[in-house]
Amino acid sequence: MFQYPEHQLFEETVLKDISFGPSNMGLEPAEIEKRARDAAKFVGLKDELLEKSPFELSGGEKRRAAIAGVIAMDPDVLILDEPTAGLDPRGRDVLLSQIVNYHEVRHNTILLVSHSMEDIARTADRILVMNAGKAAMFDETENVFARGEELEQMGLRVPQITKILGMLKKDGYPVGTALTLEQAIKQLMPLLEEGGRTHG
Repeated sequence: MFQYPEHQLFEETVLKDISFGPSNMGLEPAEIEKRARDAAKFVGLKDELLEKSPFELSGGEKRRAAIAGVIAMDPDVLILDEPTAGLDPRGRDVLLSQIVNYHEVRHNTILLVSHSMEDIARTADRILVMNAGKAAMFDETENVFARGEELEQMGLRVPQITKILGMLKKDGYPVGTALTLEQAIKQLMPLLEEGGRTHG
């Protein structure tokens, strides 16, 4: 899926747009429509939107329609280029949760290209960090973000919560790496219950 999905939407209706990929796979018309409707439902597009022009959709709906068009082809590898760019926080959260849900249901490979470290922290199992056109790091998400200073030297900002826990760790608190607020709370609650004493 391109960074700006509105550039890949072109059909008269949303349903026809989602059906475009499957229709080029030699499938029967009934199978094409089933795949398109299933994909639309999966990404949360309401039935009444399917007969509208894709250009009448909101930004978030266009993203979902573009993803549905790719999902309808049932790919083994799904590549998403900056899928949350330009979306408001709610739209970003909805889209990311749909991507994660799709991966959990389909068990396929998803390559998510993004400069948003928060998005990556919430969704990725592993991270490949590119720097000056070369692979600089490739590891599990937690291990990559544990190297926050190196990432910042490359111009990448670690998630804010990861940075805060890193500062606490430097100050002697017994905390590890946290990628999400929920993970940080689990680590900080025992310290707060102890009265916030510094250890070691």
